[in-house]
Amino acid sequence: MTIFSLLYAMFLALFSTIGAYLPVAFNITVEPCVFDCGGEYYSVVWATSGKGSGYVEYTYNGEEKIIWDASGGLIRTDDTVHSVQVPKAELQGNTYKVGSQQVGYKFGYNAFKRRSVESKEYSFNGVPKQDDIKILCISDIHEMKKEMSNAVSYFTDKPDVIMLLGDVKSAMVYKSDFVNHVLENAFTLSGGEIPVVYTRGNHETRGEFGAQAIKYLPSETGEYYFTFDFGSLSAIVIDSGEDKEDDHKEYSGLVDFSAYREKEYNWLCSLEADRFENATYKIAFSHDPTLTDHFGKDWTAPMIDLGMDLLVGGHHHTNEFIDGALPVFIDGGKQNDGSGAWVASMLTLKDGTIRMLSIDDSGNVKLDETITA
Repeated sequence: MTIFSLLYAMFLALFSTIGAYLPVAFNITVEPCVFDCGGEYYSVVWATSGKGSGYVEYTYNGEEKIIWDASGGLIRTDDTVHSVQVPKAELQGNTYKVGSQQVGYKFGYNAFKRRSVESKEYSFNGVPKQDDIKILCISDIHEMKKEMSNAVSYFTDKPDVIMLLGDVKSAMVYKSDFVNHVLENAFTLSGGEIPVVYTRGNHETRGEFGAQAIKYLPSETGEYYFTFDFGSLSAIVIDSGEDKEDDHKEYSGLVDFSAYREKEYNWLCSLEADRFENATYKIAFSHDPTLTDHFGKDWTAPMIDLGMDLLVGGHHHTNEFIDGALPVFIDGGKQNDGSGAWVASMLTLKDGTIRMLSIDDSGNVKLDETITA
């Protein structure tokens, strides 16, 4: 090692040590949310004010565990959003916390590290239930956080699962749109204590960051469509994608949803009834639930073949139940009837029935329907 290299290494070590004690604005800006993207793992996601590392810490079977936000053996240090995959069996009914350390830069042989932060300890109650499952359904927030929170406040029962059904933000141009809207609303609704399932809305396909958000919510398919289970519930999450043809002027020629839809439709058709045969309740979720003629194909037909009881979504800014071969429930958001009301909904799966209850931001019950599963 040359004198210059030695001095350089000593300088970095000293600078890193001093930097760890310098006053610096580094904190957790969005507390952890636990996302269920199907498969055997949850994605624990949070955000910090600066770039750095991230980890989830908990104890399982008497063993203290730390799982890092890492790839290929390397701890990620170049992002402000942290996503850690934790086995579901190890987190359910357990406590956990997250932590991050700011990393100014990672050099070839040294790194400039600064202060560390940790969250409080969260009690995760996402234990699957066999009956009396309550699912809070929220779609089309479109930046109307206050109205959404008001509507949710009128439900007296605490949900077991949060369905975030898309169009949380009117566009996904910047990372801050994902952080301040998708993540922040997910935490507001779940408190980091119950699982959140995210269904992408058409507005969240729009903007530069729209193509990047998937890396924080990795599913078993690698896309926004997947299946998941919660006790006696088996569900399909459909990604209805954009709502116009690919050549529409809004997209500037920068989408290829025709190929994406074909791939997703083939996946849907490949699902086998055996996958759902032991479920008491079978529900499909899609931002746009009007899928009988989805760009020329009837997407409800394979769902009916799989024995789905109900298709739930938003997109239309209405609140209604449509009976049929596959019943459809449109759960709310800001109503387009001129009333200005904002509607949230709760599904209750109990005694072989599915109850749909919708309440607006003034406390008015807008819909109350029950079907047999």
